Order: sequence, then structure tokens, then C-alpha cells
Amino acid sequence: MAENHHSDRKPPQSTVAWPTELRWILLLAAITTGFFWKLVLTDQYVWFDHPDMAYLEIPRLQFLAREVHAGRFPLWDPHLWAGQPLIGQTQPGPVFPLNILLATSNLRGGYLRFSHLNAYWVTIHFLAAAFFFLFARTLALSRAASLFGACIYALGGFLGSVAWLDIANGAIWAPLVFLFTLRACSGKPPWRNAAAGGFFLGLAWLSGHHEIPLLLSISAAATWLWFGRRDRRLWMAAALFAFVAVLISGVQLIPMIEFGRLSRRWVGLPESIGWKDRVPYTAHTGYSLPPRGLFGLVMTEFSPFPDTTLYAGWIAVTLAAAGVATGWSHLAGRWAVALGVTSLVYSLGSYTPLNGILYALVPMMNKARVPVRGVALFNLALAVLACYGLEAILRNTLTRAARYASWFLASTGALVLIVSATTERLNDHKTILGAVVAIVGAAVFAGWSRAALTRTAAASCLLALALIEFTSGVTSTYPNRHSEGGFHFAGQLTSNQDIAYHLMSVKGGPVRVAIDDQQIGANFGDWHGIDMLHGYLAGASANLLRHELHLPRVQDLFSVTHWIGKEPNRPGQEVAYHADSGLRVFRNPNALPRVRTAHETLSVPGEEELRAALRNPEIDLARTAVFIGPSPRLEQCTGEDKVRLENRTSDAYSIEVDMRCRGLLVVSDTYFPGWQAFVDRKPAPILETYGVFRGIVVEAGRHRIDLRYRPVSVYTGLAMTAAGFLLVAIVLLRFK
Repeated sequence: MAENHHSDRKPPQSTVAWPTELRWILLLAAITTGFFWKLVLTDQYVWFDHPDMAYLEIPRLQFLAREVHAGRFPLWDPHLWAGQPLIGQTQPGPVFPLNILLATSNLRGGYLRFSHLNAYWVTIHFLAAAFFFLFARTLALSRAASLFGACIYALGGFLGSVAWLDIANGAIWAPLVFLFTLRACSGKPPWRNAAAGGFFLGLAWLSGHHEIPLLLSISAAATWLWFGRRDRRLWMAAALFAFVAVLISGVQLIPMIEFGRLSRRWVGLPESIGWKDRVPYTAHTGYSLPPRGLFGLVMTEFSPFPDTTLYAGWIAVTLAAAGVATGWSHLAGRWAVALGVTSLVYSLGSYTPLNGILYALVPMMNKARVPVRGVALFNLALAVLACYGLEAILRNTLTRAARYASWFLASTGALVLIVSATTERLNDHKTILGAVVAIVGAAVFAGWSRAALTRTAAASCLLALALIEFTSGVTSTYPNRHSEGGFHFAGQLTSNQDIAYHLMSVKGGPVRVAIDDQQIGANFGDWHGIDMLHGYLAGASANLLRHELHLPRVQDLFSVTHWIGKEPNRPGQEVAYHADSGLRVFRNPNALPRVRTAHETLSVPGEEELRAALRNPEIDLARTAVFIGPSPRLEQCTGEDKVRLENRTSDAYSIEVDMRCRGLLVVSDTYFPGWQAFVDRKPAPILETYGVFRGIVVEAGRHRIDLRYRPVSVYTGLAMTAAGFLLVAIVLLRFK
């Protein structure tokens, strides 16, 4: 046969030669940079013109960067919802190593550079590609096939389309998790590989979102169970894997559990839910992959979620189909088929029983409300199978496979073009481009099968065609700042800066603003370092949400000093500033000071009575502190207390008071475990005042009060993570 005349067809190498692998990884870096040329070679595009990223995650990264440049690592975010714990909210992964590295980058005018955010996005995709390349090489796949699969995984499908930084950061570790898991299960040193696999799973949990790490954990557990049924010795290695993963994730996991138990979470339904509540299955139904979305594998117009798609293109899907046949003879190939099928069925969500069974039976799965995220693991499996398919065709492992692939692509591409030309169905530029790519791919396979192309030329052509397909589904969606409607969401980060400068110049204590979110959608507070009453978050502490925050009287209690909008939102507001954008800053003259004292108390039995008391105009909230349950004994006296806020950072207050008699110091920020109070350097209890604020009883006289946020959950988690690093080092050094 003609294909036997190729002299450049070599069997795959089964060992990893690191100097050579490094050159191929550098080639991957060049390919990734070229693919994302819009982000790194121009200043016209950004990847994060997306509401969740521009409104929530980028502002929070900016807050982290601002604090790091001030020489502090923040544990508390004072700028949203009257203050909330930072790490416990997970997004966007404040303890994720790469996010911390980004936070140390040079700022421009005190703000993160868009160019650095673009470079970061390209970097994590390169890391995903490099990790997959190493994974494929340990499966004894050739470098050419491994390079091809790395591009499929990192630049197409899920990672190519997902718009959330925290979710992408969880997915990039999947190749390394399974690399070491499969090595341990296939007879390689189990202890070292189990520890390494658990280490990278733990890093995935630090990423800032729980869904991908949760799916990774369940898939890894299923892999260990499948192989452990034949070799009971693997059970101890599996236990080490899980133990290391829990330890490494501790600095994120423990604060997340603490915050989850004390907060309410919004899940896309009218009512928020608590820690013990199941996410109603209706939320899962809305984020299921509809069956027609399966066509999204090869046609972008069938992708139901524009920022989470399984689009892989005709070339990758054709090679993956060939890989099912040739990969079945390999342990990793059978594993990839099982992972791919299971993940795809899970992604269909409510359209199949699997998602519902896992929802009902597996702990925490009811909180992973977006089944379509299962395509992350499906695309990993597809990339592995595409490697096997390319390897088989280039080495003739599958007889006439190249010719079959050529016929399939030519006929399918021609059919799509005919349908596009004769009807309005499939009449989409990206679909037509995909059909043209399929026809050109058919020519490449035909040329290879007839010995008209070398191995290198054929593999290069197929990779180039796959990248062309990915471009139409990935980088073509990035907005240009000069186009109409460009930077619709990201543009809000750089707008209204004059308002921020005005608020920063206000004298008389820290400001807290309420904002018309129809005019400013982004987290203005985190981005500029200004306290807000509300904000764009996934959840907030439950004690805060017991209040009627829309009422002017309650907003005065919360020390809301300003309103930002086009028109006032209540009577009595005074115009303080006219912004260039047409917005105005209104001052609330009756807002109570952020730090003040009270000498009268009122006890109420529950939340309903608390709300009624705060609505009651006969109760002077400036003098009376309301408590749910017992209240402290205070003294009433003549004269005014003197209160001075000496210093304030994200995690600490320093206050000087001169009390006429025994009274209560009230700090109008959220009460939450982990805050400590010291009166003249002596520990003092913090009382939950008004059902939400921090109150400290102070005796008559001059005193210094220090408040510090030192959460046991964070320090416990940090100790766990440090122990995890130490354990992994010991295992790698002592076990062969």
C-alpha cells in the first residue's frame, strides 16, 4: 500500500526526555501567544468583557492587588455589603497562587493594567496546554500528537470559550490530576504519584469556584475505585491522594465552609438559599446542555452557552472518533472513553437521569448547579482521544483510517455548504468556515494516505486547520474598543473615575455609598476602594440580609453617606457632585457616623421585631442600640462622648474614645466570627448590635479600642495547606 512508503513514520516514544520536551513546550507557548494575538500583540481587545468578570471578579482582583501593594494580604473586604470575609467567598480565588502573582504586578495609577489581565489569560491557557502535553507524553503518545491534543484542550472547547477566570483556573489542573492518578493506578510508584495527584487537585480547589474541582474530585474518586477493585493495595494510595487534596485546599476550604454556614447564596432563583438548603433542581435544569447542543461539537451556532461550549471542530472530532477505535487497546484510551461519555451525559443535566441521581445521592453535588460545566472533562477526554486518533492515522495503526476520515470530512463539509447555500438553515459564517475547513482537512488526509505529504506536514496542516476553527469560536468574539458597543461591560471599570476621586476627597470619616446599579453595574467599591452598601456578589452573610436595606431609615443606620444616580432616590438628599457621565452624587445628611456610641439599649425577641423597631420613628437609633435577645447593661449620663477614628485598614480599626460613662461603641460594619476587640490592649467581647453590627462595651474614661480580623478558619486552613506541602515533600523524597 502507498502509505507504507512513508519513511518518516516513527513509533511513539514512551519516555520523557526533558530537554526535548522543553523545546516542544516552548513551541506551545509560541502557538498560544499567536492564537491570542489580539490580546498580547494589540491594546484593542480584552477577554473579560463579560458581566461576571467585569462586575465582580476583576474588581475583586483589583482590591487584592491594591492591598498587596500596600504591604497587606487582605482577609476582609470592607467595600461590599458593609464588609464581608474575602477568602470565604472564594471568588475569584484570593489564595490561588497565580492570582497572588498577578496582584504583585505593576499597577497603572493604582489600578490593574488591562494588558496584564490579558497576559494572565494567555498564561493560564499556555499552562493548560503544557500540562496536557506532559499528560499525553506519559501515555506514550508522540510529541506531535501530544502537541495537537494540548491545543485542542487549551484553546478549544471549554477552556477556549469559558469566560470565568476562577472556573478556568480550576480546569487547567485536570491533566496533572489524572496524569498522576493514572500513573499510580497503572503500576507506577503509587505513593509518590498519589501525593502528586492530590497536590494538584488541592490547587484546583484554591481556584475560587467549587464546580470544576468538585467534578474533578468525583472523577478522580471513580478512577481510583475502578482500579482499586482489582488491586486493594491502591486503596491506601487513594486515601493519601484524598488526604493531600484536602490538606492543600484547606486555606480555601475551611473559610468557605464557615462563610457558607453563615451566609445566604443567590443561585439564579427569586429567593436566596442557606448552607443547609439544596439548590432547587429547577436551577440545574436551566443550566443543562440541551440535546441540540451536541451539534455544538462541530457548529458554533448550536452552542447554547456562548461562554461555556464544547465546540471542538470537525478536525478534532474526526480524529477523536478514530481515537476511540485505536485507543481502546490502551488503558488510558478506555479511561478517556468512559470519562468522555459520562461527562457528556452529565452535561445534559435534566435530560438524562445521571445528573439527577448524582444530585440526590452525592454530597455537595446539589450545589454544583451548572451541569453543562461537565464539558470541561468531556473536552479533556476528547483531546486524549484525538491524540490517539492522530497517532493511529500517522502510523497506520488503523488501516485506511486516513481515507475514511477524508471521505467523511469531504462529504460532511459539502453537505453543510449545500444546505447553507440552498436554505436559511446553517447559514452562519462560522458554520460555513467550519465546512470549508472540513473539506480542506479531507484533502490533507487524502494527501497523507497517498504519500503526498510527510508526517510533519500532515500534522502541521491538521493543527493549523483546528486553530482556524477555534479562532472562529474563541478570539473572534473578543470586542474591539473602537467598535460600536465594544467594551460594554469592561468599559465600566474605567468610567466614573471622577466620582471616585470626589468621594475619596470627602472629609469627616469613611463614606459608604448606595449606587443605581442600572447606571453602574460593576463593583465600584472594590475597583476604587470605596465602601458600598450593596455589590455584585454570589452571597452575603445572613445577618446582613435580615434587614430592609432599601429603607432610608435603615440606610442612615448603615452609615450610607451618599447616593450615586441620575436622580435622588429619597427626599432630603443634597447634590454634592456633578459627574462627567451625567450622574450625580447626592449626600445623605442624616447618615449616622460609622463609629459612634450609644447609652440606651432595646431588646427584641426575633428578626421580625428587630425590623419593626428599626422602622419605628419613635426610636432614636442614634442613641439606642437594638439587640436580638439580652442586651448589655449601660449607663446614661450628661454630655457627649468623644469618638475619633485614628486608623482604618481592610482588616483593622484603631479608635480613640472618651466616654462620659459606661456605654457601647458601635462600628457600623458587619459582625462576623474572627473579629477581635481590644480595649487598652485587653481583650473585650464583640456584641452583635442591631442584629448585624459590631458593638463593644466601654467603661467611662479615655480608651483606645483596636479591632482586628483574625479568623480561626483562615489560620486553621493555612496550617492545613502548609502541612499538605510538607507531607507531599516528605513522600516525594522518601518513597520511590
